[in-house]
Formats: sequence, C-alpha cells, structure tokens
Amino acid sequence: MNELLLTGMDAQNPLAFLASLGLLRVLDDEARRTGRERPRLAFVDEGGPIPKLWTELGADDVVRCVLEDAAAEAKNLALQLAYDDAGKGVPPENAGAIRDLKPPPEVAREALVKFAEAGPRISRLAAGLFSELVQDNNGNTKPTAFHFTAGQQEFLAMVDELRRGITEADVREALFGPWLNTSKLPSLSWDSSVARLYALRAGDPSKEKRGSIPAANWLGVIALELFPVAARHGRLVTARVAGGWKDSAFTWPVWEVPLTAPTVAALLRTDADEWKPRERAAAGISAVFRSKITRSDQGGYGAFSPAEFVP
Repeated sequence: MNELLLTGMDAQNPLAFLASLGLLRVLDDEARRTGRERPRLAFVDEGGPIPKLWTELGADDVVRCVLEDAAAEAKNLALQLAYDDAGKGVPPENAGAIRDLKPPPEVAREALVKFAEAGPRISRLAAGLFSELVQDNNGNTKPTAFHFTAGQQEFLAMVDELRRGITEADVREALFGPWLNTSKLPSLSWDSSVARLYALRAGDPSKEKRGSIPAANWLGVIALELFPVAARHGRLVTARVAGGWKDSAFTWPVWEVPLTAPTVAALLRTDADEWKPRERAAAGISAVFRSKITRSDQGGYGAFSPAEFVP
C-alpha cells in the first residue's frame, strides 16, 4: 500500500475534512470495482491534523480517479434533481429549471423513491440532501444543514458546475496544496479559512467575488452521504450538526488509526465529542473539533467559523 500525505488539507478546516472523506469514498468505490484492497484514512499531526491515505494507487492515479469519478457522476440522479415554479419535477436542462434542494414535498417524495431504486451510490447521497418530511416556512422541503446557499444561488446548479469544471490542476491543488482560492468555479462556503464576517469588515462581503478550491468543494459534496438527514420532533437534523438553523455547530473527530470507509461511516454516527479521554484514545481519536455555522439575516447565506478544539 502506498502512503499519501494530503499536504493541501488541514482537517481543522471543515472543507478539508469533508474533502478527505469524499476522496476516501471515491477511492473506496474504485477499489471495490477493481478488486483492490480498500483504502484507509487517518490524520497525522504536522502542525495540524493532515489527512493520510493508504492506497494501492499512486498520486497520479488518485488524481485520475477523482476526475473519472466526477465524469461518471453526471448520471447520478440525486444531482440531477430539478423542478419548476409550478412545483413540478422537470428535466435539469429545461429552461427555468430550479436546481436547488428545496423542492415541494411531493416532488421530493417522488424523487427520493426514484433515488432509492437507482442504486446505493445515488440513494446514499440523496439521504444526505433533504427529507420530504420537514418543510421550511415557505412550505418547501428543508435541506441539509450543509446547505449554505441562498438568494439567486442554487446548490445543485453550483455542484454541477463544479463537477463539469474541475481540472487535474484543481485536484492537485485540493489534495497537495497550496490552496490559492483563485478559481472562478463556485464555492459552497464550507472553507472556514476564508470566512467573511460582516461585523469584521469595512463593507458587505456578500458583494465581493470570491475564489474557491473547486475540487475540494466537489469532494465535500460526495462526503454528504456520510451525514444523512432525518426528521426528529418536527425538525430536520443532520448528522454531526447540533442546534437550530441559525445557531448550529458542526462537530467532527479526527483519528490516528487508518480506517476504511465503512468504519469511518460508523464512527461519524457516534458522539465522540462527549467521550472521556480514555474512551477517545481507545478508539484512536486524536482530537475533536467544532465549527459554528453562521447564517446571514438577509437570505440565510451560511458559513463556517474557524474551528475550536473540543476538550
């Protein structure tokens, strides 16, 4: 097995953590298709928790695998969801199609049934996007807590632009750095290193055109399958996110023992942040981080605050 240190990523940043999980999922799918040994992921202390991969692939093959997987995901039905102003499901290429995660409940219900029948990769991702059982104040389906877009932004349209636009250079930047944030492709606002807090700026940061790390954003989307949503007491909850829509926080562990994708999925279902030190150590968890989710009053644009260590 090759050992690849993903030097571009610091897992104290939610985007880097999500991207490392998405990469593990992509490589795990490739390994199962080809009969290779399953890849494993851990985090090593290099001044910060840096992801490290154990894989039969070399660095060039990992980059190629990410690009090939992105091209194949053009057929992922969960990413093709679209509906119109009349509240009916439509093909994504239709003029005026809405490409977001807030369809009318009946459209969401029909779509989720279709996704469940389409195969595990599609149904797993769909489980991390929305639930028709919970609606927002406008009667539309409530999306995952990782939905940070608002206004004229449409989550799935941005995701499709990322998927179609990422290049080999983008993947290398995401995995091995440095993160320059110069791409004009969309940002899903998961990068806490570029949080633009209005209270700390001379002007309104929402009017500024920002760059992105497109391949990291794309891989973060793939990771959403590890954070399913569920209806609880009339509210939509997202795995590893606690609190209300405008006062929530994302908490995640990093671990020093190399884990396969199924084991990571199981670990993320636990409340490791509440474990005692000896319990964390027994499970190989080296640290737990928490990042608050801030949302603007104007339209609900979301962002992660810089992470805090959870003692």
